[in-house]
Amino acid sequence: MNTKKIMISALTVLSVTTMGVAVTTNKTTTAFAKAKAAKVVKTTTYKAKHKVHVQGGWMYANAKLTHKKYHLTKHLYTKFYASKKVTVRKTNGKKVTLKYLTSKNSKVKGYVYANNVRNQWGYGKYSVAAYRKRAVRDINHDRATRGLKPLTETKKLDQIAQRNSNRMLKDGRSFKVNVEGTPHAGWIVDDYLAPKSNPIVHYENGTQWGQGSVNSWMRRSDLNRDIGAIPYLMSAKHTRIGLGGTQHGQAIYMFVLLSND
Repeated sequence: MNTKKIMISALTVLSVTTMGVAVTTNKTTTAFAKAKAAKVVKTTTYKAKHKVHVQGGWMYANAKLTHKKYHLTKHLYTKFYASKKVTVRKTNGKKVTLKYLTSKNSKVKGYVYANNVRNQWGYGKYSVAAYRKRAVRDINHDRATRGLKPLTETKKLDQIAQRNSNRMLKDGRSFKVNVEGTPHAGWIVDDYLAPKSNPIVHYENGTQWGQGSVNSWMRRSDLNRDIGAIPYLMSAKHTRIGLGGTQHGQAIYMFVLLSND
């Protein structure tokens, strides 16, 4: 089996101006953990509530950090208001900043480390099915303009690509590609993460995700990235394609698998 790969890594913001719909998670679990109390040093109450979302971490019942309430990976798409900022000194002497957050529906509230809080409200989960549909459509449109036959999306290749994109999130830097014996396989590995200055990946739905990805690979929206994807996606040898996409908060992981068989 002849195996080729193209690895694309980029720190990119894919931006669309339309607002998305946030999903509020109401199911929560309470976990209490004994801890030595931190000392409150300063409290600043905001004149107006700030719209924020969270990236993860714990929410605490009090500013002394003695009781954990919720693990916030369950609330990545919850709309929160921040009403005050609190500086505390932990038992190790280190000062940290907390934000007091209340969900829009007032059911989830507590103190969160400020470095886990981002301005603006988060957007909803993106549709992987819509991402695939739009990406394949746009790739085949580019192929048609060059006189090439369209790629055929297959369920099998989609499933293999999805397993790889899921493991990209789970395994981190230790991630290794596994194309599961796909004949003459080639692949693109890509990820997008919005920086702190623009904390949300601005998509309303998966269609915009698919369009934005192809625009980046084809260098229409990302002129500085590696051009290797263009001749690869436009290769006359490839006949089939599968796409995987995994979202975690403001990060997106993608794996595109191509085959000659």
